Amino acid sequence: MSAKQIDTLLNLWAATLIKHNDTPPFANHRDMYATIDATPLSDTPWKSFTMSYNGVRPEQDVPPWMDGQYDVWYRDPLQMVRSMLANSDFDGGIEFSPYHDYTTEDKRYWKNFMSADWAWNQADVIAQNEENHGSTFVPLIIGSNKTVVSVATGQTEYHPLYLSIGNIHNSVVLIGFLSILKSTKEHNNDVKYRNFRRQLFQCSLAKIFKSVKPFMETFDITRFPDGHFRRTVYGFGPYIADYPEQLILSGVVQNWCPRCLANRKDLDGTQPCLHQREAHTELLVEQLTYKQAWYEYGIIADVVPFTNYFPRADIHELLSLDILHQIIKGTFKDHLVNWVGEYLQVTHGAHHAAEIIDDIDRRIAAVAPFAGLQRFPDGRGFRQWTGDDSKALMKLQLKVTFLKMWCEALTEDDLIQLQDALDRFHKYREIFKATGVVSTFSLPHQHSLCHYISLI
Repeated sequence: MSAKQIDTLLNLWAATLIKHNDTPPFANHRDMYATIDATPLSDTPWKSFTMSYNGVRPEQDVPPWMDGQYDVWYRDPLQMVRSMLANSDFDGGIEFSPYHDYTTEDKRYWKNFMSADWAWNQADVIAQNEENHGSTFVPLIIGSNKTVVSVATGQTEYHPLYLSIGNIHNSVVLIGFLSILKSTKEHNNDVKYRNFRRQLFQCSLAKIFKSVKPFMETFDITRFPDGHFRRTVYGFGPYIADYPEQLILSGVVQNWCPRCLANRKDLDGTQPCLHQREAHTELLVEQLTYKQAWYEYGIIADVVPFTNYFPRADIHELLSLDILHQIIKGTFKDHLVNWVGEYLQVTHGAHHAAEIIDDIDRRIAAVAPFAGLQRFPDGRGFRQWTGDDSKALMKLQLKVTFLKMWCEALTEDDLIQLQDALDRFHKYREIFKATGVVSTFSLPHQHSLCHYISLI
């Protein structure tokens, strides 16, 4: 929520409290930010470690990145999770075990993370060790995203690492800042440099989560919000990252899918593809040459995903799809919005196409105010699209069935509607190929739509 939106909300809140001679807890967004900054974080201290290149060096003209020292700052994820589980504010709002929900018509109903099949299956695997019987499974949900902060910092880049757990809703903590490797342009395409950059990322994650590893197979004794101590077994859950970072995490080549074995030239194929798995990838790396793995399977043989060092963890299975970049900005804004404009020019000419687009903008601007809908007084004619703008515009231009992805809960009927919407999208998008607007639908962002239903 932006500072302007926070101020608006606080003003509305203040208006409702006038009759009670009361005021909101914060005067404006600055007051709220100051309160947040003054809030004690936790007893978990920040730590750091340094990593550097230890491979073969040239005898002369050693690249600067080979001599660099790369600092990684983090807070112990095991201690952070223990602190979250011990927080009494979560008492009554924690889920101790996976479960299946059903509607009154005896159909599956998915709402929270622990109601999904993945958590259920993980509990079955953990239970194979009889010593873990009665333990609570705590999945670690990880997220990272390299961010550029331009305000008062001069385009400073950060690579924050976030952590949540599947048992508690809407609780995210910052646990680290990953090192950002930089070099001169002459070395940016150096194979050694690119591989070191990828493996620096993987090794940093492996070291940060090292403290959790012993309790992924045997139980830890942990205090919970109700004050009781329970046996706890941890495991990696979904990893939330954008598509470029998914490629680094999985060791997959650009324009390939990090989740399945679809060929990059046939991502729009009608046949379902087999899922990528760690064991299969390792076998290919052993049996194929580096170039074969790269060009035939989209695998970067030099990259070892950090999940390979942990039990019950396969990065290809854990990667969570990226709704913002793959659907909202990718499929909708970058593809559909642009394709429609080009289609109108191809079929109606530039002048008539502009008239049609103006008419579309007038219709968008004329939408009456309604709860949950953002108004666009100038139609689509704004200079810079934000993620919120794109998502709000989707609500006006796409059918509600496609937007089921943002519902709080889904039933079996909703999944059928989602698949039907996807099938119709694949059917009707052919008009763009038939008119020459695009030559192929083998696009990673659109291909990712095929995986959403199986991940619910």
